[in-house]
Amino acid sequence: MNALRIGYTCHDAFPSTTTNTQQIFWTTSEVARLGHAVDVHVPALGGGADARAAIARHYGSPGGAIPDTLRFVATGSSAALTTAAKARFDLRAPWRFSRRTHDLVWTRDPLAFATALQFRVPAVFETYRPDYATSARFKPWRVATIGHSRRMRWIGEHRLAGVIAHSTLARDAFVEAGVPAERVLVAHNGFAPALMEPRLSRAEARQLLGLSAEAPLVVYTGHVGPHKGTAALVALAAALPDIHLIIVGAADEAERRWIAESAGQAGARNVTAVPRVHLADVARYLYAADCLLIPPTGEPLTRYRRTVLPMKVFSYLAAGRPILAPALPDLQDVLTHDETACLVPPDDTAVAAAALRDLLLDSQRAGRLAAAALAASREFTWETRARTISSALQTWLA
Repeated sequence: MNALRIGYTCHDAFPSTTTNTQQIFWTTSEVARLGHAVDVHVPALGGGADARAAIARHYGSPGGAIPDTLRFVATGSSAALTTAAKARFDLRAPWRFSRRTHDLVWTRDPLAFATALQFRVPAVFETYRPDYATSARFKPWRVATIGHSRRMRWIGEHRLAGVIAHSTLARDAFVEAGVPAERVLVAHNGFAPALMEPRLSRAEARQLLGLSAEAPLVVYTGHVGPHKGTAALVALAAALPDIHLIIVGAADEAERRWIAESAGQAGARNVTAVPRVHLADVARYLYAADCLLIPPTGEPLTRYRRTVLPMKVFSYLAAGRPILAPALPDLQDVLTHDETACLVPPDDTAVAAAALRDLLLDSQRAGRLAAAALAASREFTWETRARTISSALQTWLA
């Protein structure tokens, strides 16, 4: 393996509660552990004098350590909180990299990627979103990136080194848009085994969390809101008054009130909203569950287009609990009906409720799905993802 010098740009400060920074931290950490040098440039770093330690603690890195070959570099002292501030960062950050200092630029930010392609350093774009490749809204961006890459190939330059897609759905969209198939990699996200320790039984987890063992417990973890399908969770709880639904991830009091109001309007008195918890504490709620839920609706994927194969799927698998989810093309990349999950038609509350009720009553089937989910999770660690990406990067740059 040839060690690469990688420049990574992210317009969010570190550490942060945004899911993308969690994904960036774990992916770049494992890539750095493979021997590559990774410089992550961000607008600002939190944690005071020892920002590295604060970042490691926030994301739950084992032993509070970050590989020596992974550096976090702040370009300023304040976070980019507005769209305009993020755009300014994206326009400026790629200037910090050159062929003398780095072998490639890697980013999830579309404007930073378009900017990076204007220089001679090969650039890699990573995304979970197929709409960048399909939506009319992003046509100017495609002209400036995929179209630019086509023009460069006429003179023998591959400035677009490749695209890292989080799902086959996103990969196919970029190939259809004109990126050569050999330069689009599907690299599913993953989970950190350290964040799943210690492994707990349902009874142990419920005791630690102070939860009753009487009612069947179903759990959702992650961001909440209309764009995340929370209303479908509330409707499911209203249809099954004997279950207890716990939604973990309300960002603030306003989101908790919104969940409570939604539950009240639906007649669901069996919903509990829990504020965001530290990453290291999420697993306790997963272990406490009789079933883990992905909202049984297609809206986050088809209407809002901002949720594609959510990262929670991988920690759900690693928890070794049965999963109920909608039968959507992104989720079917990883989940198989009646093997690793119970998949239901999206946006049919009655069918989803019946499937969940039957699953909770059939302990043998629930146990089989849970065991298969745990076994499947071993393919989806951040370390496995990093090895897949490392191999692709070296091939693209060869």
